[in-house]
Amino acid sequence: MLVLLVLAILVGGSLQRVAGMGFGLVAGPFIVLLLGAREGVLFVNVVGAVMALVVLWRMLPHIDWRRYGWLVATSVTTSVPAAYLMRDASSAALELVVGLVIVVAMTLALVTNRLRGARRPFAERARWPLLLTGVASGLGSVAAGIGGPPLAVYSVLDRWDPRAFAATAQPFFMTNAVAAIVAKVTVADVVLPPLDWWEWLVVGAALAGGVWAGELLAGRVSASATRKVLVVLAYVGGLATLTRGLVGLLA
Repeated sequence: MLVLLVLAILVGGSLQRVAGMGFGLVAGPFIVLLLGAREGVLFVNVVGAVMALVVLWRMLPHIDWRRYGWLVATSVTTSVPAAYLMRDASSAALELVVGLVIVVAMTLALVTNRLRGARRPFAERARWPLLLTGVASGLGSVAAGIGGPPLAVYSVLDRWDPRAFAATAQPFFMTNAVAAIVAKVTVADVVLPPLDWWEWLVVGAALAGGVWAGELLAGRVSASATRKVLVVLAYVGGLATLTRGLVGLLA
């Protein structure tokens, strides 16, 4: 299990460094399959927060703090109500939700990407799209450890500069994950998986290794190739988690 966990972190971490997002989408469903829905999503939140913090320092000059402020205004306040909603849910139901969130969010992101050449659907500095994006990301982070797809959809519709998007996403993901962690620990009584101290060291090494691998790949791998890998892995993991949750509910 630890080997598979390390592999998921390495792949997800490298994609996070190259594309600015992808850890929760790619590693999240596999971690949920390995650790269970409650502990697995909390684990994704914790590792995702640290991952975003590590990547953040390389992108500080390009962060759009105005957009960040409006995004976290609603994502953080959404965390507690979302934690209340998931508190009494069964593991099978949570796995179903995780898988469904990933598949639907990934599909929505792909469909929205085709609208890149279309007319902008809202004013350039409109606040309400940021607030709605924050709500969707907050819900996704608490329920599935995934807050990236709504932000990706917004970035496409808003014609957000890719470099500024990738940079701003890091503090947003970190804040979003910390809010989800606090809400779930205090409201839903969720705890981290019972790993030994040396296993946590291995997890930390895998996290660092993922960022290092991403550093090597950045600039050497095309954006289209990275996107294809992210999409395939997200769908595979999402469908597997969705299927196991559905089987558990029907059993």
